Amino acid sequence: MFSLRTFVNTILFGAGAIVWLLLSGLIAGPFLWLFPGKEGRNVRRFVYIQSKGIVFFIRACARKFRVKISPRPHQACIVVANHASALDLYTVASLGFNNVVYITKGWVFRLPFFRFVMQGAGYLDAEKTPPQEMLSRCKEALENGCDIVLFPQGSRKNPQARFKSGAFYLAEQLNVPVVPVAIAGTGPMLPPGSIWLHPADILIQALPAVHPADFNGPVVHLEMARTVKNKIMEIVNQEEKQ
Repeated sequence: MFSLRTFVNTILFGAGAIVWLLLSGLIAGPFLWLFPGKEGRNVRRFVYIQSKGIVFFIRACARKFRVKISPRPHQACIVVANHASALDLYTVASLGFNNVVYITKGWVFRLPFFRFVMQGAGYLDAEKTPPQEMLSRCKEALENGCDIVLFPQGSRKNPQARFKSGAFYLAEQLNVPVVPVAIAGTGPMLPPGSIWLHPADILIQALPAVHPADFNGPVVHLEMARTVKNKIMEIVNQEEKQ
């Protein structure tokens, strides 16, 4: 439903978010090019700060904004979340993950400024990176203390889509925990294909980590994918029914 609040959200806070992205990128760009940090650490820190700024605008647009955090694993981990909106990428910053490598679709790497940031941060193209190279680069990133973030549904067009098993295969092969993250309300706030920011109740909840060792059988990664999806979507569906 279109309302005055939707109009204000879009014109004031949406425009503010775009200005923040552009100005922060223009100011930080030359410094990041000269001083990317070890293995792109400064670039990843910049993305975290930039994302925190977008979270500020999401809070301003929301009727209610809640963050729930479970204790994190003591080691670097793989973070998986459901995907219903372009806003989801930024919400991970509200959970305190400040040194992350994203695995994302190839089209983002073709955007002019984003391409520079993503390559500098060591992000991975899910479509063009061969499986063995993906495994090797994820192993290196985890060993360097980076968390790896994926949206295993792959697309925001169907919020109920199955979770693809790639993230969980990585977790199984590299023997690292998976932190499930439930993101509710971003779909109603900014649906796919829309430019309007509707007021919505937002919840970002990090659930207790699951580990490959918790699962048995020949297809551990498939069992992990089903279990994690059920845990996440139970929260998301319950929140968005209210």
